[in-house]
Amino acid sequence: MKVEVRREPQSRAVLEVELPSEDLARGVERAVKRLNQRVDVPGFRRGKAPRGLLERVVGKDAIYDEAVRLLVADAYEQAVDEAGVTPIAQPRIDVETVEEGRPLRFTATVDLVPEVHLGDYSTIRIPFEEPEVTEGDLDQAVEDLRSRHAHLVSVPGRAAAEGDYVLVRAVDVAGSPDRFAAGKEYLMEIGGGTFPPEVETAVTGGGVGDRRTAALGDKATVTLEVVDIKQRELPPLNDEFAKAAANVPSLETLRGTLKDRAMTDAAARAAREYEQKVVDALLEPATVELPESLVKHEVEHMLADLTETLQRRALTLPRYLDATGKTDDQLREEFRPTAERRLRTQLALDEVARRAGLQPSEEEIDREVENVARRLHQDVPRVREWLADGGRYENLLAVMRREKALTHLVTLARSLPHESSER
Repeated sequence: MKVEVRREPQSRAVLEVELPSEDLARGVERAVKRLNQRVDVPGFRRGKAPRGLLERVVGKDAIYDEAVRLLVADAYEQAVDEAGVTPIAQPRIDVETVEEGRPLRFTATVDLVPEVHLGDYSTIRIPFEEPEVTEGDLDQAVEDLRSRHAHLVSVPGRAAAEGDYVLVRAVDVAGSPDRFAAGKEYLMEIGGGTFPPEVETAVTGGGVGDRRTAALGDKATVTLEVVDIKQRELPPLNDEFAKAAANVPSLETLRGTLKDRAMTDAAARAAREYEQKVVDALLEPATVELPESLVKHEVEHMLADLTETLQRRALTLPRYLDATGKTDDQLREEFRPTAERRLRTQLALDEVARRAGLQPSEEEIDREVENVARRLHQDVPRVREWLADGGRYENLLAVMRREKALTHLVTLARSLPHESSER
């Protein structure tokens, strides 16, 4: 068997494979035997018909097609080994015209695991800015807590405005909009974003007893009657509020508690932002040619995540597209830059882990499996069985390796120049 490999952009390879005529002849013999066992030829038991009669029944092309099917799969696997490439998807096989007595030639076009070329990441140094919480930040935290403990009070005699909570009743539903049912009441915050913007716009300016109609796309409409208009009333800022809101004795204690919480949040946010800077520095000189199939797969994964998020809000993807004025293809194209960055980040971190020999320990894996079990509210043995199915365990290990690689890079980036000798 002869194999020639041609590398193409975007981590793709074309394997040109030639099998000798003797291999094709043996493949045809195998094809005849297999078809003979599956096809009824008048006057003969299965498997006993001469080739000539079998050809009359099924046609020579069917025999050649079966021979190619038998030969190409094994030949492709052998060609991949000889070429030393690592595919990440099923190949596209193109077979030349098959003629007995001549070699069988085919090409296999396949996307490969991308090659990753990093710069000298051991030289990355980025100053880390310690987070701080100002008195203004603390005042805002107190006001946010007051907002969460606000009461809704009716404000009769005026029109609904931004920030109001409006109780509405669906009096007419046409075109089967999926969000409303006739006769049911809904409490919406104008500007809150939990209801379609067309509905919020329609209700804005309405008074108690008014009826407003909103168009929801696909000829669907809903007519809503304003039942009540409410606004938030903040509690007084005193020790009683501190006791009710956080079970602490005084407003001063509450501010101290909120400051500790804010410092924790600020530290976590600063750590995430610093990690992002380190990843940016890692990717800036890196070269990663992403196969189109890999990018498309990641885009579909992002689309599935969005669909699930919308479902949790009782929305659908078609409704989301209609509300945003986007098509399916436009949304996928919008996702591409993020998908490409995710993939480049993952592959770059994989390469760092490989170079540095980073692997999660058995103890770390056990702890992570226990964490997964807690999140899923399942027993650890059951979660281990679940992880073993469908490549989930390998995915878990990959995520853990990337986390270790990122921690490794952060340590390097925050170290003094003489503290690291890695090259």
